[in-house]
Amino acid sequence: MSFWRIGGGSVRGPAHERTGKPNQDAILWQPSAGQGSRVVGAVADGHGAAPHFRSDTGSRLAVEAVTELLAWDLDDGEITDFDHNIIVEIVQAWRQRVDAHLAATPFDDPAMPPSYTPYGATLLAIGANETQMLVLQIGDGDLLVGYPDGSLVRPLDEDEGLVGEQTYSLCLPDATDRFRLACFRKGEGRPLPNFVTLSTDGVAKSFRDDGAFEEAIVSLRSLATENWERTLAALPGWLNDVTTRGSGDDATLCLAVFTDRVQT
Repeated sequence: MSFWRIGGGSVRGPAHERTGKPNQDAILWQPSAGQGSRVVGAVADGHGAAPHFRSDTGSRLAVEAVTELLAWDLDDGEITDFDHNIIVEIVQAWRQRVDAHLAATPFDDPAMPPSYTPYGATLLAIGANETQMLVLQIGDGDLLVGYPDGSLVRPLDEDEGLVGEQTYSLCLPDATDRFRLACFRKGEGRPLPNFVTLSTDGVAKSFRDDGAFEEAIVSLRSLATENWERTLAALPGWLNDVTTRGSGDDATLCLAVFTDRVQT
């Protein structure tokens, strides 16, 4: 019997530990047990700068919103990459959660108008079952998919119109236009991907270049395929080592593997 395994890890970067800031990344997956014929997962990265003083909450609300919607859509029927409505639904769901949080915990300054900016975050997500996979992203971070032949690719186009460390965000008025997404289906001339990683930018920035980062993901894929439970248990320690030697930023990674191997 074939099925998906999904899991991940998140660590607070040493730079945030020194300043007392919380981990502004978030990660969530379903099923919570990490295994099933249908899985969804997401990571988000709160921006952290002064204008985004609630971005740790914004990232948490983002992963909650997208995993709930992708799970519902996959269980309800086929997801199509031409359906812009799913992006609209994700942004609306995130904004509704932000609105509720703001109503419950207003800004300290009563003169400050309601705004999504303090909750700004990036978002990467996957939804997959035995016949299709949808991946999507807004903002920076790294999303890679792997095929049964061992190849590893970046399925999404690069963002355009940005300079330096700029990134697109869920808090932007035109957030629905800034998403990138791709849909894969079994039987479309190429096998369905059987491996996915989603990671916040603090992970890749800890390596000397994209090539070194992708080599690390190849090794992680091999380890996860051979021994899933051991790999998940070691992941937080690996992330901590990576960011301590590299970016110093929060580091979060979600991975999923489609397998027919039974591990004991």
